[in-house]
Amino acid sequence: MGLPPAPGSAGRFRTRDLVAINRWLCFTRLHAVVAVVAFALVADHFQLGLAEPGPVIGVSAALAAFTALGLALPPSVHASLGFFVVQTLADTLGITLGIGFATAGLPSLLMRGLYFMVIVPASLVSVPMGLVAATAASASHVGLLVLEHGGAWRSLRGLECWAPIFLLFLVARQSFFYGGHLARKNADLAALAERLEASERRLAAEGRLLAAIAETARALSATFDAPEPLTSVSRTIAERLHADWGAVFVVGEERFRLRGVTEPDVALASIGRIDLPLAGWPAAGRLRTERLVVLDRAEAAGVPAPFIGARQLATLMLSGLYRDGALLGFLAVGWQTPLAAGREWTANLLAGLAEHATVVLQNARLLDELRAASALKSEFVGAVSHELRSPLNVILGYLEMALDRELGTLSPALEDALGRAHQQSRVLLEMINALLDLNRFEAGRLPVERQTVVVGELLAELCEQLPQSWLRPDVAFRLALEPGLSPIETDRGKLKTVVRNLVHNALKFTERGQVLLHAAHAPDGGLRITVSDTGRGIPQEAMPYVFDMFRQAPGAGGGGVGLGLHIVRRFVEALGGTVALTSEVGVGTRFTVTLPAVPPEAARAA
Repeated sequence: MGLPPAPGSAGRFRTRDLVAINRWLCFTRLHAVVAVVAFALVADHFQLGLAEPGPVIGVSAALAAFTALGLALPPSVHASLGFFVVQTLADTLGITLGIGFATAGLPSLLMRGLYFMVIVPASLVSVPMGLVAATAASASHVGLLVLEHGGAWRSLRGLECWAPIFLLFLVARQSFFYGGHLARKNADLAALAERLEASERRLAAEGRLLAAIAETARALSATFDAPEPLTSVSRTIAERLHADWGAVFVVGEERFRLRGVTEPDVALASIGRIDLPLAGWPAAGRLRTERLVVLDRAEAAGVPAPFIGARQLATLMLSGLYRDGALLGFLAVGWQTPLAAGREWTANLLAGLAEHATVVLQNARLLDELRAASALKSEFVGAVSHELRSPLNVILGYLEMALDRELGTLSPALEDALGRAHQQSRVLLEMINALLDLNRFEAGRLPVERQTVVVGELLAELCEQLPQSWLRPDVAFRLALEPGLSPIETDRGKLKTVVRNLVHNALKFTERGQVLLHAAHAPDGGLRITVSDTGRGIPQEAMPYVFDMFRQAPGAGGGGVGLGLHIVRRFVEALGGTVALTSEVGVGTRFTVTLPAVPPEAARAA
């Protein structure tokens, strides 16, 4: 608790200080009363020259009663300067009566030091109060001195009169100095407390700001998976800032383009593919030198209408997106009503979000480049595959004519060589067809065409169409169907490709034993197709990647480029199913394809 400043140095003291000081005087008076009574009793016991302790105890009791009454008063009384004055006068009167009843002569002069208990706190409160207390104590001292000398006023000429008065005012003067020092310390502490409170408020605001930035950054990270990530960024930032409109622009050489907006259907369709001159929107051009531009109603009205539609913006904020000091783009956020109290906080939040939006913008650019590269790759693979398949079909045609002896007789060695060439050409054709299927599927030119499929008929047809070159004398191939197998609504061609690839894979890596193709109902009512073999098996370390593109188990030695199982997984996922793999080296492999249940209306149609 600090004492209030003196009026001469730091202005008026505060109500809460008076309350504390008045209560402090009451409690210190109680302590002093107890000490005085104890001293009076000890002095009487050892006959130290004091009068009877009775009057002193009576005065002390009166002061104690006065203190009890003061403590019982309401806080409004404690907050008044009048109560402090009354306490000061009561203490002065009590000390005067106690000295007058207790002693005289030199002991009486020594007891004048009790007046310091009144002068010091009064002087710490204010200079006038200190002067009043010192004057009252001096007057009381003079009155006691005159009474001791029988009313003789000549006693006022001696040192015993003026020495105590000098000491009383000297103590008051020293107390003024300490009071002013305390006032300055209190002022410094109050300023420090205000700065600490301001810092605490600022830290709390920054904490809320950082929390909002972190939360929005997580939302922005999730937008990268959206079909249009920059449009998702615009919507997310507008929602976080409670804005009515938001957009993301990319900047090139003195030009800019709209890439994402909260309402993309109209704006992106009309102007999203057009590069606009940066000089045509001066506010955007300022972002080359200013990281944040805030536009009020008059300037906000200059936003090009194709960006914002029919709305009228009262406040617009632009925040630049930079990389290595270069302007890559900018965020634009607008409100239809003026921002008031939260303007600075909103600006700081937008500036913080711009750092995260820059990452999303860079990722979006990389994604565009990746899509362009992927499209170019798909176009190249498709063109090359088509070009390769045409001459390969001609080669296969001539090989088949030669093997059928339509081009003349063959020696055994030549027939064997042509047969091997024909077999490898068929393998090459399957690779090319797989590449074409995968390329069309990734390009969206191989859509899922659902129809009701009788699984038993499909699998029987597939078994009849297996090339003889796939079969081996020491490998038995069997088809097993669960009785009453229900039809399924799926893409017939893709399902046939999935099973064909799995059967081919099993026959290719099984040298003896059997390959079993089994179809049954799944526990949830769907379809489960299993292809199991007794072949060489797949090592455990290879199982996590056998479904990846262009990946094969080490030492497979079965030819191909590693697309068959990848196509299986992609087609099964497109059909809404799953494919599982279990395998043990030297024992065999099992692939299990599970497709969803057949809708009742599809079953009735079948």
